[in-house]
Amino acid sequence: MNKAKIQSIINTVYPKIKTDYGLSKWNDFPNVEIHNNIYEMASGIEGMEGEENAQANFCRHSNTIQLFQQEIIDTKHVIQCLLHEYRHYLQSATWFKRYYAMGYDYLNHPYELAATAEESNWKKYAEKLGEAKNLSYIEHVQ
Repeated sequence: MNKAKIQSIINTVYPKIKTDYGLSKWNDFPNVEIHNNIYEMASGIEGMEGEENAQANFCRHSNTIQLFQQEIIDTKHVIQCLLHEYRHYLQSATWFKRYYAMGYDYLNHPYELAATAEESNWKKYAEKLGEAKNLSYIEHVQ
């Protein structure tokens, strides 16, 4: 999916997500950035590649949701990434670290499970894009 299409989806959907989910106790609303991939973003080197590419990330230090264009599949995926990372924005950084220190990993971390569950709300936001007629097709393909 090209950057312009991803940005168009963000422009339409993200304000509604902010309204629906509200402001975190810890930060102002996060910005959303689109990068080619996590390796280019982290290194600043155009064309940088790596073994495992992330789809999206919430950076607490910069209070930014980062979407990685190479991994974005379709409209549904953009919305799911926004919802997942927005849930992380709302979660406590202290408890995020504490759960890992308690022995949880990515697959069973309570905050990751909550963020993944949040992705199921994507249809509500796809409807805002006027794509309700395509929802059954999108679900069938996915």
